[in-house]
Amino acid sequence: MAKAIKNTSEKEKTRTVFIPRKNKNDTERYVAVNGENMLIQTGRNVEVPLRFAEVIENSLRQDAAAEAFIEAYANG
Repeated sequence: MAKAIKNTSEKEKTRTVFIPRKNKNDTERYVAVNGENMLIQTGRNVEVPLRFAEVIENSLRQDAAAEAFIEAYANG
């Protein structure tokens, strides 16, 4: 018996993300999720699939937490 084929006409859920640039040459960021990968532009709002948006948001949260930790211990 043949397997059911997923309807490819369904629109995949997306979310708008913003990745800030770290320097002027930082124009895109490589993001991978479970073997899928994509290059995402930095410095502007970009629509990406939900699974990639979650990875980007987690990364930005971790960057902020690391900066807060460094600030807390640098100032004594």
